[in-house]
Amino acid sequence: MNHITTVKPHNTILTSSGTSQRRHQHTMTAEPPRTLAFFGASTGIGLAALTRALAAGHTCIALCRKPSKLTDRFPAAAHPNLHVVEGNAHDPSAVSRCLAAPGRSERLVDAVLSSIGGAFIFSKMTLDDPNVCRRGAATLIEAIAAVRQQTGSVAWKPRIIMLSTTGMARAGRDYPLALTPVYRWVLKVPHEDKLAMETAVAEGAVAGQGYTYTIVRPSLLVDEAQPKREVRVGIDDDFVIGYTISRDDTGRWIYGNLLQDGDEIGKYENRIVTITW
Repeated sequence: MNHITTVKPHNTILTSSGTSQRRHQHTMTAEPPRTLAFFGASTGIGLAALTRALAAGHTCIALCRKPSKLTDRFPAAAHPNLHVVEGNAHDPSAVSRCLAAPGRSERLVDAVLSSIGGAFIFSKMTLDDPNVCRRGAATLIEAIAAVRQQTGSVAWKPRIIMLSTTGMARAGRDYPLALTPVYRWVLKVPHEDKLAMETAVAEGAVAGQGYTYTIVRPSLLVDEAQPKREVRVGIDDDFVIGYTISRDDTGRWIYGNLLQDGDEIGKYENRIVTITW
């Protein structure tokens, strides 16, 4: 192990801080710090959520194949609440080491954000690892069971937040008609992988594997953040349809509604959430 310290309901609107208006108006009482694990947080959505969690003072444990990607960005002196574990999200041992605060095995994580994914190969219309997400989900579920058995923490029930995508709704088309060629043909392989991941997580929760989950399906991702733009939210088959949303705004929404504790976090328990501009 190489941990380094360096070692809303449907159609709600977000405020610029990323939280729903109802939560923003609810209370000024500070929530106690949480313990959060991140897989795939060196870039994009995971990095956006991790950045906000660190700034809020939560204990953050991030799995990274190249720890310097995070430790160079978040120096230990300025971010003592970050612990980086070197490893791969398909390695049960490495994943297990991320599920408890370093040096405090009794302090298990409250939530896990998995935003892992493969590199898309346009010439072949596939991923460099076509099973990256389904393997990651299976490994995480296995690691949770192992840590529960090792610690004897029967009551521990972390929230798993899995990053997925639009294009897989069973109740109808959850993307604009103009994007049909992209969703049906270009993204066919990544969507098969994401769907297998979603199925594994949902079935595991039903089977009593000892966790709750939220699956987040953002629309097509772009780079430029627009923090003042409305983020529309749909739940399960009552989804919303839109073209795009930025990676940073997606990470902001995930942090504000699923990672920081609050009154509304339970509304997304064991649900599929669609978000878009």
